[in-house]
Amino acid sequence: MKNEQNDREESVTDGLHTVSYVADEQGEQEMISGSVWQPVNIVNRQAWEEIEEHIGASKEKVAQGRVSCLHYYMIANQMDIGLLAKYTGQARCLVRLHLVPFIFRRLGRKRLERYAKVFLVSPEDLIQGILKDPVYNQQ
Repeated sequence: MKNEQNDREESVTDGLHTVSYVADEQGEQEMISGSVWQPVNIVNRQAWEEIEEHIGASKEKVAQGRVSCLHYYMIANQMDIGLLAKYTGQARCLVRLHLVPFIFRRLGRKRLERYAKVFLVSPEDLIQGILKDPVYNQQ
């Protein structure tokens, strides 16, 4: 395959350097820049579309008052309750309770700071319910 074809290929890995191996004219393996296996890009794109759908659904739930803003941050940063519990040093049942808006509004400053530190936001953002970009989108 030619490098020009790889250059034209739109990839989910924009900005990341990938390599692939192809056979040259003598049948020897040659390393080239980019991915020559299109299914990888298709699957990655579908996965990110699915993640974006989950994030949108979570935003709606937060706006409707069905869950606290922690739910959005957890989904947007591709976490589950167990992982968030480990990052914050809390029991899973406590994290689950904190997803309930009524209980979340009563959290103390220290607990809010734990969550804020994990999601790279301020405790005030959490209190006000401001939904910022996921950690992987922040520079």
